[in-house]
Amino acid sequence: MDPNAGGCFNEMKQSFLASAIADIATYIQLADTKVSIIMGALVALIAGTMACYEPIADIISRVKPCSWIGNCLVIFSVLCIGNIIAAFVYGILTIRGHVSIIDYQSKWYLSKSTQEYSFDAYKQDIISMDDKDIIENMAAELYKLNDINRQKSRTMKCTIRCFAVALSTAGILGMLLLFSIM
Repeated sequence: MDPNAGGCFNEMKQSFLASAIADIATYIQLADTKVSIIMGALVALIAGTMACYEPIADIISRVKPCSWIGNCLVIFSVLCIGNIIAAFVYGILTIRGHVSIIDYQSKWYLSKSTQEYSFDAYKQDIISMDDKDIIENMAAELYKLNDINRQKSRTMKCTIRCFAVALSTAGILGMLLLFSIM
């Protein structure tokens, strides 16, 4: 067997892990970006509604409270407001910092403060690392990033669903208001 084959094999592992880390980090960043855009769209929807407060209040004041339109307005308003609030809550849960704790002391992201773990000790640890240590560190970070991505994906899906329901109910409310003036 070629003595240099082990080095080539380690380079392939490192390349694989580096590509996977870059991909999953991009997915995590995209999840945050998507949720931020959704939250911005919700703020724009709220601002647009508030800008039209007088005409909307005028139309609502003409609706009979116990009519089918009045009941539908109340039901869909509650649904819309509830889903807007839920979208913001899930959006904040998505954007907030996530951690994944595994029983491995990585050299990638340091959990100890600079007083507990000096730069000289860190530098010495890095210098003493071999290919196996580097691959283990990269694998641990990829594992952590996958866990963080999984956490963010769950809350992002909830944010998207709540946003879709809020948009749908806002559309239905608009049609009900339009129908009530006919």
